[in-house]
Amino acid sequence: MGALRAVRGRTWLIACVVTLSVLVSGVTWLAVSRSEDRQERFAANQRQLARACAGLLPDELGDFVPDDEPGVLDEFGTMLRPRHESRALLDCTLSWGGGDDAWEPDARARVRAEAVLTRTSPPPLDGSFGLPLPDSALGAVSVDDKQLDGSTVTASLLADCPKGLSGRVRPSRDLLVTVDLPSAADEYDVPKAERLLASRTAVRVADWVSRRQGCGGEPLASASGTTPDKAPKLCDWLSPAALRFAPGDWTFDRNASAYSRRSGACGGRLDDSAEPADRLAIRAAGAESWSGVLAGGAYDSHRGNNHAPDPEARTGAGKPVTIARSGDDPLLALWARSECDAGATYHRVTVTPELEFGQGTPKDSVVLEPKERRRLSERARALLDRYLAAPDGWPKRAHCRDTKIMGEVPEWRG
Repeated sequence: MGALRAVRGRTWLIACVVTLSVLVSGVTWLAVSRSEDRQERFAANQRQLARACAGLLPDELGDFVPDDEPGVLDEFGTMLRPRHESRALLDCTLSWGGGDDAWEPDARARVRAEAVLTRTSPPPLDGSFGLPLPDSALGAVSVDDKQLDGSTVTASLLADCPKGLSGRVRPSRDLLVTVDLPSAADEYDVPKAERLLASRTAVRVADWVSRRQGCGGEPLASASGTTPDKAPKLCDWLSPAALRFAPGDWTFDRNASAYSRRSGACGGRLDDSAEPADRLAIRAAGAESWSGVLAGGAYDSHRGNNHAPDPEARTGAGKPVTIARSGDDPLLALWARSECDAGATYHRVTVTPELEFGQGTPKDSVVLEPKERRRLSERARALLDRYLAAPDGWPKRAHCRDTKIMGEVPEWRG
């Protein structure tokens, strides 16, 4: 009886060992199978990245490629799908992750190129593009944190196509490229290398479109080894002493970093550490110009804020003007229009006076007497005249002519 029990015990033990071996083998096979599946998925996603969007996406996006789900590719535009109606020449998005229940993917890259027919919004002239460009092109880079994790780096580039672009109701010589690339960094921590990656991708897209379209555009990539046309002389005319503005140290942080015949900007303000300026002394001033397709976009933007000249507006000349205190500095803008190298152009100069809201007893409003209001107009006109006449200034560099004054715009609350 004892021997029988021993045999049964050994049989049970052997059965357990066999069962366990089968289970371990199954788990191992499943793990190996899943690992192979992930490797295959990752390889497929890498191939998709290399081919997507006509091969224009940068290889550096490989860090965002997952190994557990496929990428989602949406390709549109007349250059990618010739028989498909689209407003764009190229509009391509590749995204990864997020799952079926997510509002947004984990990461997304997009490139878009379109012909600009009439107008577009001007980019900031802050040197953020980071790459030298010919004076026929204009670029900028911005960052936002709309993603749940990380941020999006956006490069915009406006380039010239002298022979015209097809694919729209009529030819256009202005090519607008927009590139959105994902970043794992927060908005204010995006490294310079990732900003430059967006800029280089925009240049690559613009050159690809120009070459395929045969539009005669200058290859932008060839400018990467050149020294950009620096802008300091463009703004040397903005001299607070010569214009009799508020004395003291000024900061010029609104000057364009390089010359472009599409747009220009100069601007500065009295340092906060300076002695308080006298009443009506000009403590900030600026000048901007927008040409070609940027002219209409800039004008529309200001008109939407009621900051564009209205020929039918009543000036109220000869009457006192009440200016209410607000979060924005009250300023007076003066507009003019010209014909320049890139086409029809708008100029806008601004002067910001010291109104003494906070000096002595704080006030909720101040009153400008008619004589003071005329003095402010004279300062704005002197600023515009000096801007237009400066030998190295933007209007002279852009060969502006046939200039006409459009009118003043008081940008303050009454």
